[in-house]
Amino acid sequence: MTNLEIAWTLTEMADLLELKGEAPYKVRAYRRAAGNIKNLEEEVSNFYTHGTLEKIPGIGKNLAAKISELLRTGRSTFLEDLRKEVPPGLRKMLVIPGLGTRSVYQIYMHLGVQTLAELEKAAKNKQIRKLPGMGTKTELAILRGIRMLKEEQDKIPLGVALPLALMLKDQLLAIQGVKQVEIAGSVRRGCEMVGDIDLVAKVTPDNQVAAVMSGHPQVKEVLANEPERLALLSNLGFKVEIIMVGSEEFASTLLYATGSAAHRQKLLQLAAEQGKTARDIGFSTPRWLAEESKVLTGNHEDIKQKDKNKTKVIKNPGLNEEEVFYERLGLPYIVPELREDRGEIEAAQKGELPQLVSLDHIVGDLHMHTNYSDGAEDIKRMAMAARERGYRYIAITDHSRSLVVARGLSIEQIKAQRAEIEQLNQELEDITILAGIEVDILKDGSLDYEDEILKEFDLVIASVHSGFSLEQDRMMARVEKALRHPYVDILGHPTGRILGRRRPYAVDVKRIIELAAETGTILEINASPDRLDLNDNYVRLAKDYGVPIAINTDAHDLKRMGEMEYGVITARRGWLEPKDVVNTWDLDKLLARLKRNR
Repeated sequence: MTNLEIAWTLTEMADLLELKGEAPYKVRAYRRAAGNIKNLEEEVSNFYTHGTLEKIPGIGKNLAAKISELLRTGRSTFLEDLRKEVPPGLRKMLVIPGLGTRSVYQIYMHLGVQTLAELEKAAKNKQIRKLPGMGTKTELAILRGIRMLKEEQDKIPLGVALPLALMLKDQLLAIQGVKQVEIAGSVRRGCEMVGDIDLVAKVTPDNQVAAVMSGHPQVKEVLANEPERLALLSNLGFKVEIIMVGSEEFASTLLYATGSAAHRQKLLQLAAEQGKTARDIGFSTPRWLAEESKVLTGNHEDIKQKDKNKTKVIKNPGLNEEEVFYERLGLPYIVPELREDRGEIEAAQKGELPQLVSLDHIVGDLHMHTNYSDGAEDIKRMAMAARERGYRYIAITDHSRSLVVARGLSIEQIKAQRAEIEQLNQELEDITILAGIEVDILKDGSLDYEDEILKEFDLVIASVHSGFSLEQDRMMARVEKALRHPYVDILGHPTGRILGRRRPYAVDVKRIIELAAETGTILEINASPDRLDLNDNYVRLAKDYGVPIAINTDAHDLKRMGEMEYGVITARRGWLEPKDVVNTWDLDKLLARLKRNR
């Protein structure tokens, strides 16, 4: 199991223990362990192999035993027992904004509500507002949250799915008869939430994929075992589909399995308009293209027979020439992140596809935390790690004083940190450290420090870290006041969401984008795979409004600096080019763009 999977499992244990009413210190121990494991630079499996699990911070004998079982078997009897003791619907309720464990437990005890359907019924029948400490706002939040859960049912964040897909890819490549494996589906397209993990394997007829993967320690159930398809359900509830094809079908199968369905349909529609069949453009597997081919080009087999003397059937070109499929339609290659039928085919026809930003374009990270607040590393180590990544600058943006839980900086600590940054800038070559701050936007829209303090920073990120349940008019007034502040350069994680766990707070994001365009404020893509905030649709809208974007990791340790990749994926899905992203610019251009310097 990957570190992220283990952390996710420990978090679920903590949630269920809290719902059972266990002692707070025990719940905190599981959450602390989950956070420490998520941020480890080394895989937990290496500690297990060397018998040193208890050397991981926060891991004692009890937790070490539970992690050992997870690594050894891919399952946890302790977690399975907890799931039996706590109604499964209760944990799902925790995703709803404003519903903590106490509220969920209270609803359960007073109303006997155990499922989301029962909760929705209770809210619609106005039963929630009668409970102590709850009211109409809670009922409305519950109904909004349930709508969100229905939209994202059985989906997992990209940050969980992609590492698992990469691990499965490596494991498949070690199986006899497997020549090549590529990730497909919504994971390849970089969707923030994915329903399953799709893999396309180029195999020989005598391959052992089904025999080996069916017995994988993390497989709970084999959902389908067919000659060309193996569908699995993992112990943690992920669905995995492995498509097995020969060399000639591999590239077309990858293109098909990558999707999206709407993009694929548009390609076949374009082929039909050009008088071409699916076979003409290289799709030579009518079994899985049958329905689409019939709809758009008539019966595939009939067309093949009628046109066999007219049409030269070209064999699939192979993975490295996936672009050939597009060339046969007179189109330039369209990268997977754009394949959503959001105008990419029309842009390709006009020669107007964006030259998308890539990880190689990133030369800085403007949102990072150190051990001055709730980070794990000192400034020098963060700077040196950034330099190793080829960055030319970073901004150290520790938390402001009101965020006590994150050890926000006092005025004295700000002065000490700035002196250290000045010293390091003299000492270190090839990288510049900006003295920044992530300042809290308080409930009334004021900031956590006075202007005379804020003006001394090189860069200011303003973020909401509390009061998530404010109604939209108050939340919008709060954010607007921050956007109009003369020293606020960047709005951090603009909607406050945590994927699969916390809904965005009540804001009109389109209005935020309009205000950012008016005030000259940069908007952030928070690259943490837990957030990916802004999302791709709003990123594209920001681009249309000319609002510059900063892709930041919000890193609290060295490992999370590597999460820049997820932010870049989101930027690419939002059609961003290097010119749209401020941390692809050189330092002089960036500094000139900040509010205080304009």
